[in-house]
Amino acid sequence: MKKILIFLVFMLFFIFLAGTIKATIETDYYIYEKNVLVRHSFDSASNLELRIPHDFANLEINSEYNLEEFPNYYLIKINLADNLSISYITQSMVDKSKDRYSFISRNYLDKTQNIKLVIPESAVLLEDGLVFPEPDLISSDGRSIILEWNDYNEKQIIVDYEFLKDKKFIYYSAFGLLILIFLAYLLFERNRHKKRLSQRDLLWSKKVQIKKKKEISKDIFTKNLFEDEKKIVEYLLGKNNNEAWTKEILRDVGITKVKLSRKLRSLEQKEIIKKIPYGNENKIRILKK
Repeated sequence: MKKILIFLVFMLFFIFLAGTIKATIETDYYIYEKNVLVRHSFDSASNLELRIPHDFANLEINSEYNLEEFPNYYLIKINLADNLSISYITQSMVDKSKDRYSFISRNYLDKTQNIKLVIPESAVLLEDGLVFPEPDLISSDGRSIILEWNDYNEKQIIVDYEFLKDKKFIYYSAFGLLILIFLAYLLFERNRHKKRLSQRDLLWSKKVQIKKKKEISKDIFTKNLFEDEKKIVEYLLGKNNNEAWTKEILRDVGITKVKLSRKLRSLEQKEIIKKIPYGNENKIRILKK
């Protein structure tokens, strides 16, 4: 009897422990004009079934999978995978009515996720629009508005937005003209000021400007990175405009496609790089710091 009680206690403990451990699921949406880049990241997955839109493109999965077609969608099936990444591009999540845009994403995972939505540059949330459910955090990277939901498990997300240029074109055109006039004035004043400088001071000023442009240290980007991540970052820093195509990195850095996908995802999560889709290929760019 005592052994049975001990066995039951251990079983209850393991059941409790299994219930408290949650596999992390990260889902990111990046809106580029009419396209939405969708990326799901799993610590681990077993017997996974994920519905994706019928118009999907550029599907990338770093694991073996089966793809079944249905009338209005495709179904991805994966038996078992660790560090799983699924990404694709679709146009079915963005709807336009006049100058109003609506992002609508339905939750087919039926699992708790951390969601991030990045709306396009020059876009703002509609004052009279819908944002459902209410996000846990609204922030900006200086170019785009970012909405985040933690431990999300609702049926769908709806976000209404608009482009500033669509609604306030005249205002911003006038504002842009004022900026051009101001820049022209600054240019005139700078040229007049240059004439007062001696040649020695002018040469010294140019040397200082050149030196400042070259003071971007690799340590800013590569500290606390793993070896393969450092190789990728150093490779990008040596490229023109600090950017390169995925196939170039794969060819020149010398790591496997699966490892490259994982390392790029890690660097993107650390906000060191940005992945920009172009058709069937991705361009990887260093984020300026």
